[in-house]
Amino acid sequence: MPSPDLLKAIIASLEGSEIARIVNIACLALSVYEWLITLDQEIEYFWTGKWTISRILFFLNRYIPPFLVMLGLIEFSIPNPSDEFCISAIRFSFVSSILALGTIQAMLILRIWYLFPHNKFIQYGMVILWVFSVAISLAYTSVAAMGLRLPNTSLFMQGAPGCRVARPVKFWRMFMPSLGLHTILYIMTAVRALRNRRILKDAPVLKRLLRDGGLFFFVVFVSIGFTAIGSFLENVPQINIPVIFSNYLLAVTSIAMSRIMFSIHSLASHLGSETGWLLSNVELRRTNWRKGATEGELIVECNSYDDYDDRESNLQINNGSLRSYRALKVSRVGVFNDDTMWL
Repeated sequence: MPSPDLLKAIIASLEGSEIARIVNIACLALSVYEWLITLDQEIEYFWTGKWTISRILFFLNRYIPPFLVMLGLIEFSIPNPSDEFCISAIRFSFVSSILALGTIQAMLILRIWYLFPHNKFIQYGMVILWVFSVAISLAYTSVAAMGLRLPNTSLFMQGAPGCRVARPVKFWRMFMPSLGLHTILYIMTAVRALRNRRILKDAPVLKRLLRDGGLFFFVVFVSIGFTAIGSFLENVPQINIPVIFSNYLLAVTSIAMSRIMFSIHSLASHLGSETGWLLSNVELRRTNWRKGATEGELIVECNSYDDYDDRESNLQINNGSLRSYRALKVSRVGVFNDDTMWL
């Protein structure tokens, strides 16, 4: 007969496992619901056109996280799972989750790449930071995955559904590199958007970048922060187990990233431009432009100066003349169509 303290700890662990299973069910339901309500946008923006890096990353982010959430649900629901299945499945989930988060970060890196089209230092610097972040996270994850062990279970726990493995220590280390990278990425986005604050109120792309980037960073900060805090609470398995073994962090950030992609594509479609060109020219070279009357039409206003001689406009200065030029306001109308876009 187990001692009261041991019995209490076992019951708390069972509660934590059940909470983790419920969290995975909720995340899977949320992912399916998100897919259903945004399928029309996916078809419109991503089902046609040439295959690009951005398009590939979008589909990886769109469909791999729900699969991993489903795998996590199976791990906590399958009756009488074998020890080999549990160890292999959880190891695969740990490593795959880090790679899936790396895919989300790669989408943001590509975004920064096009926000700084003429700054190779920032472009390649962000890529190098991303590689280091994913590598460090994978290293910590591999250590945790290889260190998984089966706990000593008592007789009354036999027959309980789901896998039973000991919780890895220092789990928070896996996500700290990601939090640092996301912080740098949002700072770079804000710097790019706020570079010309005087035109911010009349620049829809800049405002969209700040809004979407801020919301996404908030989601990432809260999710990773809760994961890090929960991993410290080893004496509270009702929080610690769901934080470690559920995939809520991956599901939430994946949905948020998909929404960002849909948002920028929607804006580009509204302006009649390509997304890659739009990100590379968020200020439209500081020209005064507006959307035209027809679909895909932008009107850019500029000043046209003629090199003509107007006697009435000449200024006499010390028996000399200073020619003045009259400014005629004209409008240039055109549709942006660049085949070299990344989307």
